[in-house]
Amino acid sequence: MASAIDCTELQVVKELRGGGLLYPKNIPGDRGNTAMITQIILIILLMMLCAYYASRNRDLNDYIKYCVYCTASNIILISLCNFLMRITNLFEELRHVHARYDDKILKVFAVALEYNTLCIIIIAVCILSLRAMIMAVENPIMFLWSHGPKPYICSLLSSMIILRLINIDESRLDTVLKVSQMKGLDYGSGMAYSYFYGYLNIVLPSVGDEKKGLYENIKVYESQNGVEVPVKKLFILIPTSLQIPPNLEEASYYWMESAKKLESVVKHRAGVVHRTYHNSVYKIHPSGQRGNDSKVYVITEGATPLLTFYEVLEHSDKDSSSYKEYKKEIAGSFYRTLRHIIRSKPECRDLCELIYYEDYDSDGKKVNIAEILLEKIDEQTSLASHYGQ
Repeated sequence: MASAIDCTELQVVKELRGGGLLYPKNIPGDRGNTAMITQIILIILLMMLCAYYASRNRDLNDYIKYCVYCTASNIILISLCNFLMRITNLFEELRHVHARYDDKILKVFAVALEYNTLCIIIIAVCILSLRAMIMAVENPIMFLWSHGPKPYICSLLSSMIILRLINIDESRLDTVLKVSQMKGLDYGSGMAYSYFYGYLNIVLPSVGDEKKGLYENIKVYESQNGVEVPVKKLFILIPTSLQIPPNLEEASYYWMESAKKLESVVKHRAGVVHRTYHNSVYKIHPSGQRGNDSKVYVITEGATPLLTFYEVLEHSDKDSSSYKEYKKEIAGSFYRTLRHIIRSKPECRDLCELIYYEDYDSDGKKVNIAEILLEKIDEQTSLASHYGQ
């Protein structure tokens, strides 16, 4: 056995006694503070250059005063530009005050215009310095240019790095906007890709003669049980609250009744031999009348990654509070990404329907999922008849 193992060192992350981690060279580890230290050194060098250029034929007091006033004015100028950009974002967020902020306008202002404590302190000090310059110098603008462009440019560059270092852009809205621009690297998109390739892409399409897909499994189910499934698709439920009960009967006020499941799909996955996947069939009794024969069969289930996400929110883990704050954005990203993936796959796009819905009405009462499903089924059958399918 030992002779079969390569003599070179195995690339495995090791846990140290103190709780740290030792990463081998081929596995990326945590990033350190090198960038921040380099930025601080760069700020010091630029300020020294600013002082050097400003000190020519000037006394010490004059060029120190110049460096302070110049840096303060540049920080205020850049901060003002940042504030104006926040105002433009504020107007966009006001359009979403109902859906994203529960009609709380003050919350929109707080999210868009908040600054961290260090930024507030730096900006306040710069404003006081600027006021002192205005009182001490007859023409502040001419004073800033009195030493030529070189010291001013050095001060400007150092001011930009200072503001970057103290996170002038930091706000809850900035976090949301960055998440939406991560090109699939955000939590919601990651869940969507995992859900599709780890589950939907296994149960939905057929693979020649090797495996029956959802449509073939539904046809077999109809033949074996003497029933008809009007829409041969998987309806995936995505409630905004993320709460999905183990059995959908209770979410439908018992209009729905679980029936026999579809035939299971069996695969070997990630070391698990004969892993099974199956879809649930429900009977919907319109108006909740179980005594009559007007049952509607549907293949439906909740989006399980969102249930897992909901369970994460219910615990007090390291990032749970952040997830709670941005859960609407994460759920929305999950829906939009999953919709895009399904639509881009010809073998899956006609076998799955996403239902993204608000599961509580204006009175705080839970909506009846059976009514939503019946409406979607009517919509799908009407489309099918319209196009002669």
